[in-house]
Amino acid sequence: MRNRRRHLVGSSAALLLALAAILPAQAAAARKPFILPQSRPTEARQRPTDASDPNRNAYSVPEAPGSPACSRHFCVHWVEQGLDAPEPEDRNGDGVPDYVERVLRVAERVHQVENGKLGWREPRSDGRQGGRRGKTDVYLSQIGGELFGYAAPDRGQATRQHRIPRRLHGYLVLDNDYSAFEFPGTKPLNDLKVTFAHEYNHILQFGYDAYQDPWFAEATATWMEDQVYNGINDYLRYVRRWVKLYETPLTANSIKEYGTAVWNQWLARRYGPEIIRKAWAGAIDAKPGGFSVASYQRALRAGGPSDFSHDFSRFAAAVAEWRTGKSFRESRLYPDPPRQGHLPLNGVGLTRLLNHTTFQLLRVRARKGRAVVVHLSAPRGTAAAVALVGRRGSERHGHPVVRLTYRPGGGPMTVRLRRPGRFERITAVIVNADARARGFSVGKLDWNYLTDGVPFEVSGGLVR
Repeated sequence: MRNRRRHLVGSSAALLLALAAILPAQAAAARKPFILPQSRPTEARQRPTDASDPNRNAYSVPEAPGSPACSRHFCVHWVEQGLDAPEPEDRNGDGVPDYVERVLRVAERVHQVENGKLGWREPRSDGRQGGRRGKTDVYLSQIGGELFGYAAPDRGQATRQHRIPRRLHGYLVLDNDYSAFEFPGTKPLNDLKVTFAHEYNHILQFGYDAYQDPWFAEATATWMEDQVYNGINDYLRYVRRWVKLYETPLTANSIKEYGTAVWNQWLARRYGPEIIRKAWAGAIDAKPGGFSVASYQRALRAGGPSDFSHDFSRFAAAVAEWRTGKSFRESRLYPDPPRQGHLPLNGVGLTRLLNHTTFQLLRVRARKGRAVVVHLSAPRGTAAAVALVGRRGSERHGHPVVRLTYRPGGGPMTVRLRRPGRFERITAVIVNADARARGFSVGKLDWNYLTDGVPFEVSGGLVR
């Protein structure tokens, strides 16, 4: 879901709480779709007292006589009266408002890229619900100001045992005009484009596995915006916040998850964009069910001799000088990530507490000497890494030199960078690459990760 001020991460949490309330206390993660099925705007509202229901957009009048208008893969629904009605202008006089036709053109462009160029599986059919058989339904509504749009699985997909299947069909709800008054600072057509690319990707995700973690779903959908509409770059506003949340794990179901699109950007640069699709395609077979780290792990191990923690360590080192554009497609547009202090080269150790799937960047000042050496002691059993990253040249046109040591079982490790005087900037990177978890907590709405707040001892020296 895409949201401007009040991120829908909060709504996702409320949705999961509502689901948790109707499931046994011992419910496994594989029983929690990342968005709860809900009614379509043409259906009756749920109870007004249901505070966890984000679907406040049911139509108050019947659909327009020409609704829905359909293209090859989509049907767009609208009304002619009331706040939900789009602008009625119809220049070709075919009974379909120009705005509805614009939505259909955008929809087919999105389908061409996501399903065609990138090869994502067609969405699950909703039968005869909404529009014509086998087409994805899109509803225009005055959702205004805070929400750009959302995707939702349909209700009524539970089995006779009252379990929601892992593969679901759904529909989209988009704003009916994206007016500049409601969405200041952006362009209406751009809002429509990236919102459709984002929300339709959720529809495709439902068809692979609706039980994945929200951070995986949102990071992927935000990444997809830039694959379909590379020139808009709306996701950069999330990246500017992402770099400041260095203590928040990559796997957190929080506001950081939208900016975590940069993790997918790095993976796509290293393995090709198909790695993201493969992570979703294999998600339903990854163990434990619904654990999105395992979904990535399965795809990475199939694609080469690597794994999630090792690649997260490489990613962390690449972030240190990502504005050079060597490891990210358009990171020259990214903010320079802040440093979390500096590392003295007198052998005096520092203790840093790191949560799982987080890293810290430390400035290293060394203009002389034969080499800089950094020693790291990570907790035993914790996947960890230490890197030295030197940049030759400018931020945007320079060349980074990376030296990295990774140990899946933690313990002592050392990294060395020769001839430090040749670099404009040197950064030490300490990485808690561990993503192990023991079970899912319905109370926390997250997995019980095992290595949060663990101590890393780091020291540096100069070889003269």
